Amino acid sequence: MQCRSRHSRGYAATLAIVATLALGFTSSASGDDWARDRAADAAVQQLDPAIQTALVARAAEFTATPAAATSGPMVNEDEFAWGAAAVGLVAGVATMCLLLGCVTLVRGNGRLRSV
Repeated sequence: MQCRSRHSRGYAATLAIVATLALGFTSSASGDDWARDRAADAAVQQLDPAIQTALVARAAEFTATPAAATSGPMVNEDEFAWGAAAVGLVAGVATMCLLLGCVTLVRGNGRLRSV
């Protein structure tokens, strides 16, 4: 007879692998600018001709008007993003602490400890 915890561990591992793969494919697909532009063009082509004309006119209106010059701090795009790295580090440490807390609540036989 097999222990139920082995089945649930297998299901959890399979779910984790599928979720990781889904997140990997989703982020790479939405990051493709050309594919996003092609999808937007295809969506516009399926619209009513009057709506298409209005969208094209609106886009032409925005490109014809010059943007107002804004003054802001100059950011060198070649610099390392220390703020983003710090946020990632804090999120990773918090996740590890959460997982450690979950693991310490489970006994060796798979039952929760009484707190």
